[in-house]
Amino acid sequence: MSDPDQALAPAERAAEACQAIDAILCAARGFEQLEPWRQALRDSLEAGLPARPRAQALQRLGLVALLRDGDVAAAGQHLAQALEQLDAADPNELLLRALAGIADSLAGRLVRADVRLSDAELGSRAAGLPAPARCWLEIALALNRLLRGDGAGALELLAGTGDAMSDPGPAELLRLELALYAAALLGCREQVTALSARLALLLFPLRLTLLEAGRHFVLGVAALRQGDALRALVHAEECASAGSRAGAGLAGLLAGLLQAQALADLQRADEARSLLQQLGPDWGRLGLSLLAAMGRFELARLEAQAGELDRARQALATARTLLPLGEPLASPHRGPDSLLELERRLEGGPAPASSAQAHVRIHTLGEFVVEIRGRRLYDRDWKGQRTKSLLLALIHEGGYKVPAERLSDLLWPDSDGDQAQQNLKVALHRLRRLGCAPGEAPVNWIHVRHGQVSLARSLCWVDTQAGCN
Repeated sequence: MSDPDQALAPAERAAEACQAIDAILCAARGFEQLEPWRQALRDSLEAGLPARPRAQALQRLGLVALLRDGDVAAAGQHLAQALEQLDAADPNELLLRALAGIADSLAGRLVRADVRLSDAELGSRAAGLPAPARCWLEIALALNRLLRGDGAGALELLAGTGDAMSDPGPAELLRLELALYAAALLGCREQVTALSARLALLLFPLRLTLLEAGRHFVLGVAALRQGDALRALVHAEECASAGSRAGAGLAGLLAGLLQAQALADLQRADEARSLLQQLGPDWGRLGLSLLAAMGRFELARLEAQAGELDRARQALATARTLLPLGEPLASPHRGPDSLLELERRLEGGPAPASSAQAHVRIHTLGEFVVEIRGRRLYDRDWKGQRTKSLLLALIHEGGYKVPAERLSDLLWPDSDGDQAQQNLKVALHRLRRLGCAPGEAPVNWIHVRHGQVSLARSLCWVDTQAGCN
């Protein structure tokens, strides 16, 4: 397709560019041709466009940013701006919500995306909404569930995908890939084999290179879950290669995580660690917070396997900070119990045999002294008197599995329950960060699980307890 016609009026030039971009994206290859059309849309936006053409231009800019550049941050901004141009009655509004949900999910905002997509799905049941928009909404919801580790929920949503599919478009093929992904996460080998064969038969004649990259990615995940790390590595490399041929940067960024996971399982720890450290800044810069967090989780596993438990704890703490506040850390490729197993390994080590071996040393007999990483805390280091009072109360109550409600009642007896709990969360956050330099990830030496607060036994030494109980 030829370059944009600069002589056209802004609205006509934008329409031409949108049509050209749609054709390239539907071909799932040749993304290197997108740049002049993207620039044409930028020029048209600067020249001024009515609301609906403006939304259409921003939508294409979001898709190009996501697929060509892997830039989720830019994609999310473009799609949010596009939504601002439309009212809820516009038939394209639902499609934009679906695409924004995909960007939110990859950015690690899984809970927010789930709420918004679920609301949109309820609205999609109204009569008269276009089928393509409903299809993309199901794709976005299924992807969200997969990234949260809910393979069964995704597969239920995608039930019937691939049946009697003789002339599928990209959206239908992507639904089939997501169904394959769900089967891989669930360990359904027969279903993986059947769906993979069906997908290959549909893809090969069409030469949809980006979707072929996606097929290799999902098959690599299936191999990883089945314990075949070498096969997973080969699929990861094929995914990256196909993505490069398509000119789609997102494929390479996804393949990098799978490649590092396969290398780790092949006991090629140095290569895996190097790759994760190389990709981490790229994931962060592009807003791929979910991949960045999963990458840090993999680093934590590598450090734990090497016996570097403090480094593993720091990597795990960093993984959590990379996600938006309140979002759970998940690694669906590793299975639902992988995080719990790592946490148990990091917490289950023996208590320090002496104060010299502890990350945190606490003396309560006589003068109250706390040392973190060998450095004593003075009054100026405490983040408020309540922070010190919290630690004292936790130790007084035994230091292990102390009900959070008990601590909040002790420290804030005059506050209502919700306010006291919020105060406790703030104090716990400040307590964990004691002794941290600016920008340094805290070591998680205080745990909160199932409404109970504990000092990490493998990290703490308290004189009255000779190690945390």
